[in-house]
Amino acid sequence: MNFSKSIRSTTALCGGVFLSLAAPAMAQDAPAAPPPAQTTPAQAAPAAEPAPDAQPAPESTPGSSVTITGKKPTNRIDRQTYDVKNDIDAQSGTAADTLNKVPSVNVDPEGNVTLRGNSNVQVYVDGKPSAMMKGDNRAATLQSMAGGDIDSVEVMNNPGAQFSAEGSGGIINIVMRRNRKPGNSGTIIANIGSQGRYNATFSGARNSGKMTLSGGASFRHDGRDSRSSSTQQRFNQAGAVVSERDQSGLGSNRFDNLSLNGGIDYNITDTDQVSTQLGYGKRTADSDGIDIYTGFDNSGSTPKNIDRTRNSMGENDREDTSFSVRWDHTGDSPAETLKVDLRVSTSNGNNLSTAYTDYVTGTDFEEVRTSDQRSANGTFSIDYQRNVGSGQLSLGTQTTYDDNQVVNTSQSGDPDAPADALLNNDFAYKQIVNAAYVTYQTPIGEKWTVMGGLRSETIDLKTRQITTGTTGTTSYTKLVPSAFATYTLSDNSKLRFSYSHRLRRPNPQDLNPYVIYLDPQNVMAGNPDLVPSESDSFEAGYEYNKEQTSYALRLYYRKSTNQITDVSTFISPGVLLTTKQNLGEGQQSGLEFNYNGKLWQKLTVSVNGNVGYEELETPNGGTDSGITTRGRVSLDYQVSTKDRVQLSMFTSGQQLTGQGYRSPFSRGQLSYRRQINPKLAFVATADDIFRTAKVRSVTDTATVYSESYRSMSAPTFYIGLNYILGGANPNQQNQDGQGRERWREGGGGRGNWGGGGPGGGMGPGGGF
Repeated sequence: MNFSKSIRSTTALCGGVFLSLAAPAMAQDAPAAPPPAQTTPAQAAPAAEPAPDAQPAPESTPGSSVTITGKKPTNRIDRQTYDVKNDIDAQSGTAADTLNKVPSVNVDPEGNVTLRGNSNVQVYVDGKPSAMMKGDNRAATLQSMAGGDIDSVEVMNNPGAQFSAEGSGGIINIVMRRNRKPGNSGTIIANIGSQGRYNATFSGARNSGKMTLSGGASFRHDGRDSRSSSTQQRFNQAGAVVSERDQSGLGSNRFDNLSLNGGIDYNITDTDQVSTQLGYGKRTADSDGIDIYTGFDNSGSTPKNIDRTRNSMGENDREDTSFSVRWDHTGDSPAETLKVDLRVSTSNGNNLSTAYTDYVTGTDFEEVRTSDQRSANGTFSIDYQRNVGSGQLSLGTQTTYDDNQVVNTSQSGDPDAPADALLNNDFAYKQIVNAAYVTYQTPIGEKWTVMGGLRSETIDLKTRQITTGTTGTTSYTKLVPSAFATYTLSDNSKLRFSYSHRLRRPNPQDLNPYVIYLDPQNVMAGNPDLVPSESDSFEAGYEYNKEQTSYALRLYYRKSTNQITDVSTFISPGVLLTTKQNLGEGQQSGLEFNYNGKLWQKLTVSVNGNVGYEELETPNGGTDSGITTRGRVSLDYQVSTKDRVQLSMFTSGQQLTGQGYRSPFSRGQLSYRRQINPKLAFVATADDIFRTAKVRSVTDTATVYSESYRSMSAPTFYIGLNYILGGANPNQQNQDGQGRERWREGGGGRGNWGGGGPGGGMGPGGGF
């Protein structure tokens, strides 16, 4: 069979489907990139664009290494890649800790992710979406996934047409570790921490040349104590306070996370490879808390339904599974490739909470609430690329299927009492996204490299409000263009330009009109009339990279329409309803800068800063705007050939919400690593050393003003050992005292434990 001929037929077919938009199609969200190597943790270095037919170099044999005095190329035309393998904290921390080392990325103490202050960002694992990175699952996954299982993080502020159009804030792709060195290799990591924390990870691989077997197991016991407080005032039309409520609380949360993972890579021929991955994860969490409420009404009295003490206990269990199988075929030249990929992931969880309210006056009350969630995600994609003329053509199709159901119940503590119909809700949805894309990248003259792309996405969404027997259907098609250009100024510097059109689709839960009970004073509901928000994003930047010094400046601007915003209103004197609305236009602009280099031979400094302006429309027809700054600094000191100290600090910027804002928060980390021998290392870390990871949220409207604070117990400490089984140190953290890093030749590729399934080392789909 002539592969090129068959592929050209496939190309014509894919192109026809794309152009006609007549049939459902499938497109890859993010082709996995070979993980780069770099001398400094979490800092990218600009580099020349790879040739269209560039291929990863073969792995070195066990024990061999290549000494690199410069930096391996890490940036591609449509993304920045940050190597995090060398970060000391990663060996004991979580994925959330690792992401907080990446420029312009922030993860707050509650697990909420922002990119340049925008919370509408997509998080992928090995270039693919996963059930574990969607909705409420994402925060729990990032806070339990092992940071040491992450190879690199790719940041796409303006993703290209080969990526899903979802996410106006961009895409963060977590690339998991993958080991293809011949022979046997493995890693054992064990840590113990303050307040009873501990975790352990084992990962191993056997590569016979034709087949690679890999797998691992991880366990993590973690959690934090928290402190919260809030104040809420309600105003009448004249602006006078008619009621006020104060709350203060203490909480404790502990969880156990188990992960089992395995995979097989088999080289059928020199041009064909089949890979399959399996993953399983189980998470159990227990929480308890106490909240004290006080308040008054407009008469100055204390109503019986305000002053009270609320004791609560909760149990949360979740099981995750993932499966993937992939076929890679290389054609007449290394630049001609065909990839067929199937991935399935599931997540099933249940939450039980019991609360007892002791009123100062009046009848005490006990309630029991449950929430059961079932979600399944399937993705099938076909991707093809080849050289055409002087450039590279890429075509792809993808179908993504989501099936979810959430059942919420609430009733009094009496098991014989009937459930409250107003507080029970059964909501389900099924969503299919069919997409196709085409991109073409080519040099123009000696200085320019350009890439243009177009993507088509058709969505079919069906919702069922089972409680009320109502259904809803949404279907539409969107065309999403993108463009990139690079101009080479010299061997060490270049200019970059990019544009992309992005969408923010309403979360299906946001379309559920049923009122969901949160507590006696707060309820929430969806809005079935929501439409997608669309944005146009532009960026221009300058990059410089020479030997061990690099820096970059980037200007960006984004304009959005039909922004989806939280809106809070009182539906009764003491109950606040929060829902979502499309609130017109908004814009965001700013300047981002990165610097990475050595102040002297043993001290490396990484600095990232962002100064931005944000403007958005508010529910009352006005405009809210503000200037915000955010940044991070990391100092990495090589004390000796065996000792290394790292200090890092970051601060997030203020984030506008449409009816208020979330205040900035900051966090500092201190780490020490001692290389006892070539295979054994001691690591000690301290997190939130200045006790500054506190979140403050403000809502300020004509009818309500509220402030809420939340802080976690700090600082936290870990000590641990890393032991390498066979071969050289896969963490690539040995340095020769001259600031030169040793790294394995070749790229890792997709994650070793699930190829983009849910979670990382602490959840299915992790790698090493």
